[in-house]
Amino acid sequence: MMKILAEPIDAIVKFKGREKPIPYKFRYADKEEIYHEIKIDKILMIEETKVAGIKAFVYLCQSEVDGVAKLYELKYLISDCRWELYKM
Repeated sequence: MMKILAEPIDAIVKFKGREKPIPYKFRYADKEEIYHEIKIDKILMIEETKVAGIKAFVYLCQSEVDGVAKLYELKYLISDCRWELYKM
């Protein structure tokens, strides 16, 4: 089961025409302020959401982290132009 984190991240993203942005890799800091960089291996699903009037794209992704396949969700908050590591 994934835990909700909603932590801000730095992301490298591909924009193609009028399509949704596609994340390539991202960096986040853990509780000890240690930075981790993760390359996105697969995007399994993209969902457009609207919670409390805030539109966002939620990406269900998979990456290999320390030799283990991990699932996580990235969220792009459209009005803020901001990325979050939403669940991991």
